[in-house]
Amino acid sequence: MSKRKFREVYAPTPDGGVQFAASADRWHLYKDHVHLAPHHQEGGLLRFEASLMPFVDNPDRQALVVIDMQNDFCSPGGWTDVSGLDHERCRRAIPGVIRALEVARERQMWVIWVDWHNRPDLRNLGAPTLFSFKHSLEQRGIGQELERGPVLTAGSWGARMVDELLVRMREEDILTEKVRMDGFFGTHLDQVLRTQGIETLLFAGVNIDQGVTSTVEEAYLRDYGAVLPEDACATSSPDSCYDAVVFNARACWGFSITTAQFAQARPPGAKEEGA
Repeated sequence: MSKRKFREVYAPTPDGGVQFAASADRWHLYKDHVHLAPHHQEGGLLRFEASLMPFVDNPDRQALVVIDMQNDFCSPGGWTDVSGLDHERCRRAIPGVIRALEVARERQMWVIWVDWHNRPDLRNLGAPTLFSFKHSLEQRGIGQELERGPVLTAGSWGARMVDELLVRMREEDILTEKVRMDGFFGTHLDQVLRTQGIETLLFAGVNIDQGVTSTVEEAYLRDYGAVLPEDACATSSPDSCYDAVVFNARACWGFSITTAQFAQARPPGAKEEGA
């Protein structure tokens, strides 16, 4: 393909596909998969059996982003629990996050932890955000005191990573402290990803219909490849909220996979186990 062809959207590829976008950001669409990194060398490529369509990518340009796996959402005595919601539903994400972490470590991918860490004086939050988490005078809102400290406040027990994941964090991991549901808003996340050449993001954590979905959608709007490992996400909301996010991850924002499919990715053309 000529250099000029690389700049043509929907240009036909030499091997029967169609090009999306141009130059180094291009994807190639084929009948049975999408190639997210056609400009990368073949040696490091893997095929992921995702929905709605499998994709091919290089793990060197991928990162695992773990969102809001904090005590206030996932632990007894945390904000979710005290608010009368089922924190055990949030804890369902923990085994999946651990499985995704193991794969990411094996492939030497970047791991990025994105958590809510609000200022103690709450000057980073406006009235609409405060209201969305405190709908009555009796309800405990962000920054207000619970038995184990203020809700989602920097340095508090509630803002700390759950124990099962805290021991799995590494010094070389990237920590991003956010002040909204969206992990990109007001943070250095985008700058870190761009400087490290990361183009595809796998999102895990809670709540899938709040912090996770807002960050996934923002990633999609910034032209990252967005992948949702379904069983590494959870929510205390009704099941319909979970299902809606998975549907949109597949139909709008990118792809969804299971952690098993993530682990079983293999070089393009390699036979599946048992085949």
